[in-house]
Amino acid sequence: MQGGDFMLSTNILLSGNNFSKIALLFRFMNIRMVTSKTFYSVQGTYCLKSIQQFWEENRNAIIKKLQSKDRVVALADGRMDSPGHSAMCCTYTTMDLDTMDIISVVNVDKRWVGYKSGVMEKAAFIQTFDSLTKEVNIKEIVTDAHVQIAALMHPERGRYKDQAITHSLDVWHAAKNLTKKLHAVGMISGQKLILGWIKDIVNHFWYACQHTSTREEFMDVWKGVLHHVTGEHEWGFGRCFHAPLAENPDKELIPHGSAAHVALSRIVLNQRWLKDIEKLLTFRTTAEL
Repeated sequence: MQGGDFMLSTNILLSGNNFSKIALLFRFMNIRMVTSKTFYSVQGTYCLKSIQQFWEENRNAIIKKLQSKDRVVALADGRMDSPGHSAMCCTYTTMDLDTMDIISVVNVDKRWVGYKSGVMEKAAFIQTFDSLTKEVNIKEIVTDAHVQIAALMHPERGRYKDQAITHSLDVWHAAKNLTKKLHAVGMISGQKLILGWIKDIVNHFWYACQHTSTREEFMDVWKGVLHHVTGEHEWGFGRCFHAPLAENPDKELIPHGSAAHVALSRIVLNQRWLKDIEKLLTFRTTAEL
């Protein structure tokens, strides 16, 4: 094996790239490339044990520091190797909010959970949660709105109901979900005015989550968007929180009672979507993971 083969194989792995894609790139550029046999031989013989040792040493140092804290907020999220129900692997990563240090990485293979892709993230969360709560004083954990994880953390019926750990939802995932809903209804005939307001509505959602602390306060602010899009900035006992606006002829208002306004109202006031709104008011996000 030549030194260049060793360096190339090592750097492909450490950069997180896919061997097949790099090999294809090199072939198009007519550059000599290491064989897959050499790549996997270098990976298994020299790299994996060193990477594992480096990770464990650094993680142990991070955990030791966190053990002196009386309150740890953990951000957790899972990623599949492919979309849909065909995924074979799930990598579940957890980060400390204050330091942004990775404190846990758990991998779950589909074969370990009865070949059911849909339960891999739940299994990874359980493994992560059971391990971390024995090591550090976790008081809050932030995840996306995964139904199975929400059931585990339910304060009355969940597996971890006696842990007294706050379960928060990721506001970034919620905003992304809201954007998808708005875009979907905006593509329907007679409701296209919504498309021009998506950014404003999502920004309003972020504002409401960040500046309120109870469901009642959130709803008072959040419902105001239904007035704002019509050009109404004061109503009943409420008003918008922005400064006076200059006229914007490019922003077409959504009339009260129009198909677009009715569709928007169904999204804004949807009780199923809003049922866990309290979990968003901690204003946490796993977007960095």
